[in-house]
Amino acid sequence: MSGDDVPQLDTRHAHPARVYNYWLGGKDNFAADREAAEQAIAANPGIRTDVRANRAFLARVVRYLAGEGGVRQFLDIGTGLPVMDDVHKVARRSSPVPWCMWTMRLWR
Repeated sequence: MSGDDVPQLDTRHAHPARVYNYWLGGKDNFAADREAAEQAIAANPGIRTDVRANRAFLARVVRYLAGEGGVRQFLDIGTGLPVMDDVHKVARRSSPVPWCMWTMRLWR
């Protein structure tokens, strides 16, 4: 792959993963992402609470599956940006040997 083929990070336009990151209190977002996130908050004031509740539910499910459920392999598709309690972090706290794979396309 030549240098011309490498996708460039476009911070001029909001990206869903970075908007979600902003709602979760993450640091990996840019002005366009924050502006889009705030517009969504204006239209739906409860969106931050909903997004955080969704993340907490995900953590509870992974904790149960990796612990009591005995699941040792996780595939996390469209994971977004690292924030708090990512699937692999929760799984590793709940089980000594989970195998986690994740994927996300950040650039278009």
